[in-house]
This record gives sequence, C-alpha cells and structure tokens, in this order.
Amino acid sequence: MYDFKSVFLGFSDSDKEAERNPEMFGKLFFDPENNLQELIKGDRFIISGRKGDGKSAYSAKISLLEDELDLCTAKKPLTNFNNIIFQQLSSFKNFGGNPYVSFWKCVLMIETVKLINEKETYVSNTQFNNLVGALENVGLLHTEDIARTITKLVETNTSFSIKSVINVGRRHEDVKELQGSEEIYLAIRNCIKNLYFGERKHFLLIDNLDDILSVDNFNPKVITGLIKACDEINSAFSKSACHLKIMVFVRSDVLTVCRDTNFAKILRDSMIELSWKIEDTSDAFSSKLMRLVEKRFEPEWGEKVSLKQIWEQMFEPIDASRSSLEYVLENIIYRPRDILQLMIEIQKIYEPGRKITEAMLQSALYNYSNGYFVPAMLDELTGFFPDEAVTTLPSVLSKLGQQYFNAEEFKIECGKHKEFEGVDTTALLEKMFVDGYIGQHRPKERKDYTVFKYRNPRESFIEEHECIIHRGLMRSLTIV
Repeated sequence: MYDFKSVFLGFSDSDKEAERNPEMFGKLFFDPENNLQELIKGDRFIISGRKGDGKSAYSAKISLLEDELDLCTAKKPLTNFNNIIFQQLSSFKNFGGNPYVSFWKCVLMIETVKLINEKETYVSNTQFNNLVGALENVGLLHTEDIARTITKLVETNTSFSIKSVINVGRRHEDVKELQGSEEIYLAIRNCIKNLYFGERKHFLLIDNLDDILSVDNFNPKVITGLIKACDEINSAFSKSACHLKIMVFVRSDVLTVCRDTNFAKILRDSMIELSWKIEDTSDAFSSKLMRLVEKRFEPEWGEKVSLKQIWEQMFEPIDASRSSLEYVLENIIYRPRDILQLMIEIQKIYEPGRKITEAMLQSALYNYSNGYFVPAMLDELTGFFPDEAVTTLPSVLSKLGQQYFNAEEFKIECGKHKEFEGVDTTALLEKMFVDGYIGQHRPKERKDYTVFKYRNPRESFIEEHECIIHRGLMRSLTIV
C-alpha cells in the first residue's frame, strides 16, 4: 500500500503554494479546459468563478511561465484597497457614464509603465524615458502596491508635468502639464503602444478583488469601471507593436452585483467561467474535480495508478448503497479548495497500512466542517452583509435545530438577534443558496426532489420552498 502521508495536497492559497514550491506547483497545475492558452494567446481576459474555484491558480501559473514563454508579468493584487479614495477625485462629478473608467485607465497605464520599466532592461525611446522621469518625480513609480498608486494619483490631483510626450517631433522640447485622468491615460497609451519588444508579451494580472468587499461603502461601480477600463485598454493594444494585455481574476458573485451599459456584452465576449460540476456522482472519478485530485497523487504514486485504485486501497466502504467517495461528495461543494481541504483533514488522521474507516472519516469531516467549511461560508458572505450578522449566522442556523427550515422560521430566529437589524433575511438566504451552503426542497406531484445550485446551476432560489442546510455545515452546527 502506498503512503498517503507523502502526498502533497497544497495550500489553501495558490499564491503561497506557487511561491514556496514553484516547481511542484507547475507540475500539479490542472487546466482541463485549456484556459491558459486562451488567456495568453486569445482575447478573453477575465477569469471568473466561485471562491475556491482556482482563479488565483491561473494568475500564479502565468507568472511562473515568464522564462518558458518569454513573458513579462506583474501581479497587482487589490489588497489594502481604499474605496473611499475614489470619492476624493476633484473631477469625479465631471465623468460621463461610469465615473471610474477614466481613472482606472490612468492607473492601469501607470502600472504598465512600471512593468516595462522594471522588466525591460533597456528602452531606447526618449519619449518613454521622459515619461518614466515625470512619473518618478511625482512618486508614482516608487511603489509596487496598486492601491498606493491610486492614492498617490489622487494626491497629485490627477495632474503632473511631462516633457516630449504630447509635443513629440518639435525642434525644441516643451513641457506640458497633463490635467485629468483621461488626458494622462491617452498620453501614456500613445507613448508606449508603439514600443517594440519583438514577440514578448506583457501581462498585468489584477487579482485579490475579494479584498474590495471588506472595505466600507463598497461600490460595485468600482469593479465595473475596472473591467470596462481593461476592455478598452486591451482593445487599444490588440494590434499594437507592444503586446500588452490586462487580466482580471474575479469572483462570479461579485460580478452579479455589477451593472453598467454594455457590461453584459463585455462579460460574454471576454470571460472564462470556471466550473467543476460533476454530472454523474456514480462516475465521479472521471470528473474534472477528481482528476485534479488524482494529479496530486502522481508525483508520489506514479501516473499509472488511477485515483479509483488509490481510493479503494485507502477507504473502507460506507455501506452497500453508496461508496465512500459518494459520501464524501455529499459533504463538500464541488470546487478544488473544498475537496483538497477535506483530503488534508483525512491525511492528518491516516495511519499507514490501515484503511480509513467510517468512524475515522466522520472525525475528519467534523474537523473539516469546523475548521474550513463554516469559515468559508462566512468569508463568502462578508462584504454583502454586515460583519456582525455574518459572524452571528452560525448561531442562528444552529438554533433552528434541524436541517430543514423555511424562510419565515429563519426570519423569526434572525429577529431575535440585534445584529440582524435591517438585514434582508430573504436576500441572505438567496446568497447562501447561490453559494451552495443551503439547498431547497422542490415539491412535485410525482416525486419531491432536492436541489443545490452547485449541482444544478440553472436552479434559482424560491422563497416559498423549504431550505436545506448543506451536510458540510451540520457537524459544526451540531445539527443532526
């Protein structure tokens, strides 16, 4: 019997895994739909999915391909983001349409200058060198943090003096003060779009948009403006001498609250949505999700040993009616982070040479529910509902006392807690349904049935139908 303890199941954070063990991460990266090819060579620039679907894994993988594919990349996570800073723009009220598009275009062009200045060791272009000097003079090139770039740009009141960018070709150099984000954007874009670096591609990777949800007064138009700005920039550079593309890695539930003119068209033309749906749980070993798990075993167990063989060696059957894998799948949501985190809990209690019994599996599932599943639910709700209500939610679900409940019962229980004052409890249930933490019972004339959104993506929340708490929550909530 092979040793399960020797299998590297990774970290919950893809960036951390890629940073600490890049060679192993490169081998274990799993891209069943060949999305990486489309991101690098195609027109799509948005990777969307649920939290835990592996969006950041694509960002990390692209960064690791710099030498192999002759790329220049810069990861720009939106950590430390201050949403309020946008309100300080003096020209805020003068923008047409989405008020953030022009400002984002300006910020992203400055970040592009940083990328080229850092990764291209020698640029013999007077315009570009003057541009770099002007940005350095106002402190816009001295930080890798995009949030600091935003703050610094606001501090300069979106204006600074620049030489020989607008007035190129004249005998005497002039100094021009650029006023406003649109003018700065156009000046920088016109300067760098004709720079030539052969076939080398330049990518800005905008990740960690989740952090924006945790700031005060989150405004979806900030995200909408960012994506529309990326779309415009990518279009402008699609046929330029300088190969530039900006990619955005964003949660699908964030995109659902974003609205703007033509925004749906941009998403349709430019988005790749990750999905790990298992069509047939009786044949789950052939699913994308379980093939991802299988790949984790290959470095230690070899490629010739299938996950089905591995599973049968490791697990005792649960009962005659279902396999241990089917039982495991009932306790997770179908996404990479969930199954890998559960496998890590199983690995902790595994004893070499001994099969995992049902009692051992129950113990692992309790630790998984308590240590991962409930916190994951709270993370996904954060930003959409008040922190106090999100923190109190497990207690409310626990006090319901049973797996099945209706919307009115949930509302009454929430009403007993001051943290839920002003909270739309129906909207909260709908969000939990969309995220997969509750399902619903559908009454039918012939046979009633149960639905979960991650199993049936076309399903929608129906307030009148009975709700069902996901099995992955029940152990932590002490619900039988």
